[in-house]
Amino acid sequence: MQRPVVQRLAGRGSARGAVVRPRCAAPCANAPLRCAPRAQPQPRQQQQPQRSRQQQQQHAQGAQQQHARRAPRARTVAAAAAVEAPAAEQLAALGQLQAWLSSAHAMPAPLLEPKRFKAPGGGAGERVGLIASRDVAAEAPLLVVPESAAITSIDAEQHPLIGEAAKSCSELVALALWLLAERATVAAGGSSAYGPLLAALPAATQSPILWDDRERAELLRGSPVLEEARSRQAALQQQWAQLSQATVAADPARFDPAHFNEAAFLRAFSVVLAHAAYLPSAECFALLPLAGQLGRTGNENGADLDYDAATGSVVLKSARPYREGQEVLINDGRPNGELLLCFGEVQDSNLADCLTFNASLIAADKYYQSKEQLLTAMGMSISERFPVYADRFPIQLLAYLRLTRIQDPGLFAKVSFDSDMVVSQMNEYEVLQLLMGECRERLAEYKGSLEEEIKTLQNPDLQGRGRLAARLRKSEKTILTQFMDAVRRKLAPVRGIPTKSGGMQDPNADFKEIFDTIEAIPTAPARLFDGIRRWARGDFDPEWKK
Repeated sequence: MQRPVVQRLAGRGSARGAVVRPRCAAPCANAPLRCAPRAQPQPRQQQQPQRSRQQQQQHAQGAQQQHARRAPRARTVAAAAAVEAPAAEQLAALGQLQAWLSSAHAMPAPLLEPKRFKAPGGGAGERVGLIASRDVAAEAPLLVVPESAAITSIDAEQHPLIGEAAKSCSELVALALWLLAERATVAAGGSSAYGPLLAALPAATQSPILWDDRERAELLRGSPVLEEARSRQAALQQQWAQLSQATVAADPARFDPAHFNEAAFLRAFSVVLAHAAYLPSAECFALLPLAGQLGRTGNENGADLDYDAATGSVVLKSARPYREGQEVLINDGRPNGELLLCFGEVQDSNLADCLTFNASLIAADKYYQSKEQLLTAMGMSISERFPVYADRFPIQLLAYLRLTRIQDPGLFAKVSFDSDMVVSQMNEYEVLQLLMGECRERLAEYKGSLEEEIKTLQNPDLQGRGRLAARLRKSEKTILTQFMDAVRRKLAPVRGIPTKSGGMQDPNADFKEIFDTIEAIPTAPARLFDGIRRWARGDFDPEWKK
């Protein structure tokens, strides 16, 4: 008999180091999905209250991203194309899955039903989402999944084929091994107790972790997702190399290389990233039926999944009511780059979409130690990463940069991380010019402008990974372009430029001198004759007529 989820999974992440503090939203973000993190500071949320739900999402995000940062680059494996079944087949598989959940796990009938939707972003084809089957009041359970139907790392550790290997892995890798083993069993002609769940899951996702590097480099040129995808793929490849040496190579009779190989492992892991959910109350990840079919929203108006100890189930609830036929989305405050890495999808109207900007103290600064102490008192470090959004100005990033450029200790007290307070004209000019330069450099790394990206997306023949990447590039270029416009607006009132003496010079001083000269032309003859008369009188020679 299985132990309850809260017992099977509570503390699993912390026990293995699988759950760590995140970077963004994502991402972001919010960067969910990290399993062996690099020593990088996390981006700071700005102008948004840190709600408990966001903290829980960030906690989950950190664990998921660990896998992407553990190893040096390994060889590239040609990734299989994401195999999303046609919408009709998905609907049939979901119907069989619900019947199995009802009969085998006594799952209550959900207040959800599958429905076809047009593919997002102007793409061809359809997608399948879940809608409210009737009017649903706020806080009503939309979906109740019994704990017996939730697959966790405990199930992976108890698996007869990969149990021992799963014990040495983080939660998400253990879940990927479980999925890999179940698929291998079915492919070899055996049966799985979770057959309907396996049939409802895709073969893989459109995550760039699976793309060929040449294609990835071409489609994601300029995007920070490019290096992130390479890093995560390399970490997973190293993880598989270690697992393969200990399992597949040691016993090829049990682990058929046709099913237990690097490409299959990467595909299984991509599915786990997209369909596993973090349960804050149980402090663990679980692969849940139906939940992976829910769309995502970063607008904080969706539903939340969590473990309910009272009923021993995973419950989906929303703080707002739903009307019959309205699509139910799950809250996920990650940026588009992170959504593409984890789910193989992008949201065109994602309020949580952002890019991160790095800021750090200058090592040669003579006031380095004083500034470090000030940052420590503010709960910050000597190097930070800040999210930059398209619709709001990053006040904390601006305040941090203002502090790094101060060369007068008397101005330290004027730095505020809570309000937009100018330290000095020269300091403001320098900081804003740094931000403008950063934006220009980032935009220059892309191929083509924002306008060209919009035209590219108007091409109906652009589909698949090409359209996904174009939508991502468009969202990133939009953030950078709108941020540049905001910096220009702040720069306009700064009426001066720094001089070598440390002061500020009026940028219009040259024009003012020209106009003063022109205005003086009509009085020039009178001044000339007056000078001649004064010379003739000897006004300029003290010895005259002595």
